[in-house]
Amino acid sequence: MNTRYMLKQYGTSRSAYAAAVFLAILLFAPSCAGQGGDEADGPDAIRQQISAYREEINTLATKVNELERQLIARGEHTGRNAVIPVTADTVEQQTFQNFFTVSATAEAVNKATISPEINGHLKRIYVNKGDPVRQGQVLARLATGVMESNIEEVKTSLQLAQTVYERQQRLWRQEIGSEIQYLEAKNNVESLQGRLQTLQSQLDLAELRAPIDGFVDEIILKEGELAMPGTPLMQIVSLDQLYVNADISEAYLRYVHEGDSVLLRFPSYPDVEMHVPVHRVGHTIHPESRSFRMQLRIANSNGRLKPNMMARVSVRTFHIPDAVVVPSILIGYDNQGHYVFTAREREGLMVAEKTYIDRGADGEGKTLVESGLKPGDLLIRKGYNRVSSGDPIRIETD
Repeated sequence: MNTRYMLKQYGTSRSAYAAAVFLAILLFAPSCAGQGGDEADGPDAIRQQISAYREEINTLATKVNELERQLIARGEHTGRNAVIPVTADTVEQQTFQNFFTVSATAEAVNKATISPEINGHLKRIYVNKGDPVRQGQVLARLATGVMESNIEEVKTSLQLAQTVYERQQRLWRQEIGSEIQYLEAKNNVESLQGRLQTLQSQLDLAELRAPIDGFVDEIILKEGELAMPGTPLMQIVSLDQLYVNADISEAYLRYVHEGDSVLLRFPSYPDVEMHVPVHRVGHTIHPESRSFRMQLRIANSNGRLKPNMMARVSVRTFHIPDAVVVPSILIGYDNQGHYVFTAREREGLMVAEKTYIDRGADGEGKTLVESGLKPGDLLIRKGYNRVSSGDPIRIETD
């Protein structure tokens, strides 16, 4: 039985073809083994037989491929490779931008910690956590019973001192009495007026007011507890404006400048993406982390973004106006290097071809191709992971 007959018997599929070759080797192997002791059938003769068989296999493979091509041209299946539908994009030059991305956190531009300026027990807290407040609104009040008593006492003393002063003033104008008595009465009035004003100011300080518009973020003390200067009572935060702070390695210092536009994203809100200018660049490098601070400032009028949220900031390092760029996901790798699949016409048929490229920088899901592709090439996009080099393909539209 010769190999041609076996191919006819088993068909032209890849598996049948492999089976036929295997059977051919089995048929020839016994004769070779049986004559192993003959000098004419020594190692050199065996190598010559192997070479002859390989030539015959290559000849048959060429004929099989030609027959398959004819079937494909007629729209028939070969039994080995069906025509694979794919989509392809024409490679065009475009602007390529390279970025590095760092993590960042949001911070409220306007926030305040409320604490009293005088000692006193908290008599009343007028707001709850999360309440919106306006600038000047009374948030809490300290107990002022002792202070109010002192004010009333001073007011009574001031009335008496005022009466004495007025009488001394009339007598002094009539040149009755001494100047010392007049001046003492006048000084007593002025002293009591000053003391009353001080007590009144302290009474006003017993009311704690909001210094900014915002929301009550935290209430630390409770009614009845002692409040002292420097002791936090509550925290107010405004969401209208936010800082976004990022610590960047000093290796990227040359790429970051005040006023440059950067791309800002928030993982919690994938739909939020904004280009904002750099508000401030730190003037020092942290000695331990070898990083510097970059700060952005953004509007947040709807209050959607919150302080301490995680953010991602992408800073552009360079851009090329006319470059060959492909989606990074389309690039494969084998022992010969990086490659993509392109659509080529071969003997009137469209086939997939593994095209090796020199891969450049990556950025935002795209990769710069330094060589291997040129404008006008057809890059297989949909179906790239289902084709092999030489597979027949049919290009479809999305």
